[in-house]
Amino acid sequence: MKKTILAVAIPALFAASAQAATVYDADGITAELYGRMQFDIKSTQNTKEEAGETVLIDGTGTDGVGSARFGFKAKSEIATGVYGLARGEWQIRAENSTEDAKQLSARHLYAGFEFDDAGTVVFGQTDTAFYQAVAATDIFNTYGYEAFAAIEDGRQEGQIVYNGEFGGFYVGASYQFRDDNFKNSIGNPDLGIPAKATDAKLAHSYAGTLGYNFDFGLAMYAGAHMQKFDEIPLTSGAIVSGDKKNYAFSASYSWEALYLAGAYVATDFEGAKLNGYDLVASYDINAISLYTGYAAQKEDGDLGDADTAKAFKLGAAYKFNSNMKAWAEYLNDGIDGQENLWTIAVQYNF
Repeated sequence: MKKTILAVAIPALFAASAQAATVYDADGITAELYGRMQFDIKSTQNTKEEAGETVLIDGTGTDGVGSARFGFKAKSEIATGVYGLARGEWQIRAENSTEDAKQLSARHLYAGFEFDDAGTVVFGQTDTAFYQAVAATDIFNTYGYEAFAAIEDGRQEGQIVYNGEFGGFYVGASYQFRDDNFKNSIGNPDLGIPAKATDAKLAHSYAGTLGYNFDFGLAMYAGAHMQKFDEIPLTSGAIVSGDKKNYAFSASYSWEALYLAGAYVATDFEGAKLNGYDLVASYDINAISLYTGYAAQKEDGDLGDADTAKAFKLGAAYKFNSNMKAWAEYLNDGIDGQENLWTIAVQYNF
């Protein structure tokens, strides 16, 4: 379980692997390599093709899915208190484990600067600043993120991203340039599933997140993400444009082995609205982590009134050592036509 406690580190943007191997460290220059290997045995929802579209049908099957990840980080001092940064990270999926035959996909690709007293600024592909406003509930290895679908778009390319921490305060901001091939990630951002093309044309977007980490274990974050689309094709064949406004608030509390977190997210696209709620809890017992969560999302506004997510999840993970862990997770899906899912996985990190 990759519990994201924002009070501990500015997190996911620059984190790689705790087991990263330093391959060079001299004259103020460091370079690290890291990665992982993973195998999942999981249930899958049965589907069929009708009129060129994938349609869900009753029942589930069982699949075995392999994946790997590798990356590097580099850092060098270019002036007193100023460093150059670079990171590249890719996901590799086994031959038959991807729907679109895309075995290799980029996750993080950026270069930038780190300042001893002023945070970091990077240029390229990584998480938007908005991710930090919802990261508190991102504790599941396989499931999770049901409340954030169509609200938090995941890693994006063509960005300038700033992160800074000053005492207990966190400040994040990002700007994304035009993207005529806008993509969004699906589900848990740690799964490594390639982002899906939407055929939408993004003119630009900007995001900001503010947070404060109290010294007694409480952390609170709030963020906004404004996106301007020139074109969004609808299933009806119509093409629309407009501004998409996303908001989030999250809070987390850590006390010894206990972790609690919740997040509220909302989006408004020209009167079409979604509201999502995400609650999680975890407890560690030596090498074992037990965790659970509930996520809900509801359509509102011009979309009408309907539940789009009602997911209850349970999980247990076991760490064999600092490199290897295994977990089992179960998802009870309360939406009509959806099946309950489970997974058992083993992962080795280096």
